[in-house]
Amino acid sequence: MFDALLTVVGLFATAFSVASTIPQIKKALRTKDTDDVSIRFLVVLIIGLSLWAIYGIGKSDIVIFLGNLVGVSLNIFMLILKIRYSNKPLDEG
Repeated sequence: MFDALLTVVGLFATAFSVASTIPQIKKALRTKDTDDVSIRFLVVLIIGLSLWAIYGIGKSDIVIFLGNLVGVSLNIFMLILKIRYSNKPLDEG
């Protein structure tokens, strides 16, 4: 029973974490403006999520693996939008 509850908590945590990127992607697609998005933040986040996905594989934990794989994919897409739409994608100010 506790394991099932823990899995549900993990699924919700994953869903909320992954969903946090979606509003930024929607805004970037709508406005074609990504100057307020930090490329360094995205790169560090992608690396961190990738490591979590590898950890999930090592632990045979599908929730950790798939959740972070989706997170990596969304943030790579956001990185592509940043590079495509930003006037100075590498200028962090």
